[in-house]
Amino acid sequence: MKNQYPVVLLHGMFGFGQQEWTENVLPYFGLWNTHIRKMFEAEGIRCVSPSMGPYTSAWNRVCEVYAQLTGGTVDYGKVHSEKYGMERYGRTFEALLPEWGMPDKDGNLVKINLIGHSFGGITSRLLTELLINGSEEERAGTPENELSPLFKGGHENFVHSITTLAAPHNGVTCTENRTGKVMTEICIAICKLFNIVDATPLQRIYDLRLDMYGITTPPSSRKFSYKNQSPAIRKYFCENRDNIIGDLTLRGAKEVNAPVHCHENVYYFSYRGQRTRPVLGGLLQIPGPHSFPILRILGFFMGINFRGMPQKDWLPNDLIINTESGTAPENEPRTDFVSNDACKPGIWHVMPLEVKDHMSYLGWAETKEDFRQFYWDIYNRVSNLPTVDK
Repeated sequence: MKNQYPVVLLHGMFGFGQQEWTENVLPYFGLWNTHIRKMFEAEGIRCVSPSMGPYTSAWNRVCEVYAQLTGGTVDYGKVHSEKYGMERYGRTFEALLPEWGMPDKDGNLVKINLIGHSFGGITSRLLTELLINGSEEERAGTPENELSPLFKGGHENFVHSITTLAAPHNGVTCTENRTGKVMTEICIAICKLFNIVDATPLQRIYDLRLDMYGITTPPSSRKFSYKNQSPAIRKYFCENRDNIIGDLTLRGAKEVNAPVHCHENVYYFSYRGQRTRPVLGGLLQIPGPHSFPILRILGFFMGINFRGMPQKDWLPNDLIINTESGTAPENEPRTDFVSNDACKPGIWHVMPLEVKDHMSYLGWAETKEDFRQFYWDIYNRVSNLPTVDK
């Protein structure tokens, strides 16, 4: 291998990381199949899975990941926090990867390989962009001595590769029209339920991580007293643009994508699946019989071409993500994957389309052997690609 950089697993919507108790019983990456993080660790490979807000925006998730990897207090940015009326600073963490960006024994910087499932793929792209170019808005509106290193940029050699698994690069149609309203109500209902759990020691089972909006409290506060946050939760999802639903809309995805581009020293790979099949001459797409049961109804509605939606090539889906959206970010360079030897940095390598649904990449309906090999193939591929420094 040409390198042995650490692996960072980034979960998607509704997900959780290694700071939740749930990770030890039913890990996000692996479910009841294989605990991917522990699988890598058992072979001596550094692997971490940060915990991000399951319903927060791409920006806020990136800030949380950065603080967890490097250690310190989450800084959501002075400009961003004032724009959305939220607390600027969040929780404080010990570094999951203190060696990240530091010279190794040979004097080379330790980079990371990012693997993001679903919205974790969007998080990985924005994290890389901010590391390299920072935020012009935050630099302009924040005193120099208060500016987070994340927003300064200049960390060109911190990321080796990005691999996205069923990522909504260009948004998803299930957040539009009536389906979008249903998705919003589902998020609100889940948050209301765990608002009750938040007042108990069971908070670590599933942490909403909405402290910056005053909806939740960090476990360290130990203030287990119930406060009805239903009005604040509904306001957060229905009036505030700073949430995951907003970023998943077709319009929101364009706004997230606008400042994010491919970089000449980072390798990019995208996997996407399809678990629907055409009927009525391709006018509709319906879920297959072996798809994830809970998500079949969503996949059905995504297979209908509602007014104002993209053309028919957006109908095939994996029950959550439109297959076309999972290919690569719009207007970014891309090519079909040919072989490991043909991979180059600065361009998306689109892997062959697979008959999988959204949860297959987490272990659903996969044999243990195939599932483990899938992640080993990703690791072996990126670890054998030559390091490119700027």
